[in-house]
Amino acid sequence: MARRKQKHLVDAKLFLAILAILACIGIVLENPQTFLVLLAVVVAVIVIVQRVRRDQHTALRNSLLAKANAVVEHQTDALVRRRAQLVQKDAYGKWQTDKWEQEIESFITQHVLPPLTKEEQFILERERSDFARSLNERIEAATRDRPAFKAFSDTLTPSEFEFFCAGQLRLSGWDAHVTQQSRDQGVDVIAEKGNVRVVLQCKLYSGAVSNKAVQEVVAGKAHQQAHHAAVVTNNRYTSAAQQLASTNGVLLLHYSDLIKLDALLFQRTVSPR
Repeated sequence: MARRKQKHLVDAKLFLAILAILACIGIVLENPQTFLVLLAVVVAVIVIVQRVRRDQHTALRNSLLAKANAVVEHQTDALVRRRAQLVQKDAYGKWQTDKWEQEIESFITQHVLPPLTKEEQFILERERSDFARSLNERIEAATRDRPAFKAFSDTLTPSEFEFFCAGQLRLSGWDAHVTQQSRDQGVDVIAEKGNVRVVLQCKLYSGAVSNKAVQEVVAGKAHQQAHHAAVVTNNRYTSAAQQLASTNGVLLLHYSDLIKLDALLFQRTVSPR
């Protein structure tokens, strides 16, 4: 978050008024030395007050940054995933970032601000635009470091996307292959590791994936006698799809999640919905 130029903590008019009063006192007393001593004391007090307030502001700012960075660090994977879902090209090839910018604002309001003290919240609100810009740059950098994002291309066809998903699974040790499209029974990719079998629907969409994909993979799971079912997309999911997936124990994934499928399945096993 960029540093903002410090404002004067003591009003200039007040300072001049104090000097004027002291000057009057000095004249009345007809003792220049007394005036100079009083002036030195006032200046010293003002300097000390400014330094104390500046140190307090710096301490508060450092504290809020430490808390904010901890929240962002904990949620980096989720933020990277969300950015990939929301930043999409329009029909003319231009990246659309409005939804992602709204997501950043919502994230700051709901996750960054609550742990802060009132004083820290006041400072962050004053520098909110700088923090939002810094957060965006941080997530962009994290996105560039993820292998899945480097390998993915907007020019993929739906069929190529299926092979891409299978390839991502193989990178993490899964024996994954694309099914024959004429006999897929709602399953695009079958992945196996040890005694675990997972079936996946792969949806390369320009919009949100509906609950139809969830229905299809649930049927495919039964047909393939699989242990787990998942839908994978480059985009996001409708609320109806999320509700149906929760009811049927279906994982809703972004393609960047495939590299950590083991961890997601383990989490699902120990904390079933």
